[in-house]
Amino acid sequence: MAKLEQLNEGESTLYKDGFFSGDFNQDLYLKKSKMDVSNRPKYVLRVYSKINGELVLQGYLYFFLDYKTKASYFIGLKVMEEFRNLNIGSFLVASWIDLCINNGYNFLGVNEKQRKPFLLYLLKTYGFEIFDKSLYQTRPDVISICRNIDFIDKSKMLLFKNEKHEKVFMGTNIYKSDNYKIIHDTKGVIILDNVILPLQSRKKVQVDYTLIDEALAKTKTESVISNHKR
Repeated sequence: MAKLEQLNEGESTLYKDGFFSGDFNQDLYLKKSKMDVSNRPKYVLRVYSKINGELVLQGYLYFFLDYKTKASYFIGLKVMEEFRNLNIGSFLVASWIDLCINNGYNFLGVNEKQRKPFLLYLLKTYGFEIFDKSLYQTRPDVISICRNIDFIDKSKMLLFKNEKHEKVFMGTNIYKSDNYKIIHDTKGVIILDNVILPLQSRKKVQVDYTLIDEALAKTKTESVISNHKR
């Protein structure tokens, strides 16, 4: 594969092959997308499986690259509904981290417009965090990420610290289009972690999640990719 910077806009190339999730063999493709209003190089990492002789998209992850500062910023991730619960989301995050580190992009952050609480939680399991953890005690826009104790209910359970923030989130397309479930107590659930999710775009409410624990990121990345190897 050519260097990341040398890919042409719209060009897609096989990045790595020889993976699997569940019953599906998988290959990773990398594409350089057209620049948007941010005027930053944007890339997409896609997972495909060959099903009945055709390549079928299972999920994808978008990210920015800053060639000068050697930084990369996570934008978003989507797993197609029929391929969920196969750890494809975690596999894509691990593959993005692996790709960046192997190409000298040693600063990894999260795009400030990220508004999906479960994606922030997923990134936190790889060592992404805010610099000032005391904000979890003082900010009103804290969300507890929860799961059902018996794993029967696969809903993405959210417990809001602030009722007003909860109502704002319920009015977003993110809430309407994904499998989120708002809860109001911890009966029958386990709190996995807390995230801060500003729904406004003003700088004064922004929080920056960046890769702080690189050792954790490398260890988990190696483990996840290894577990998906055929």
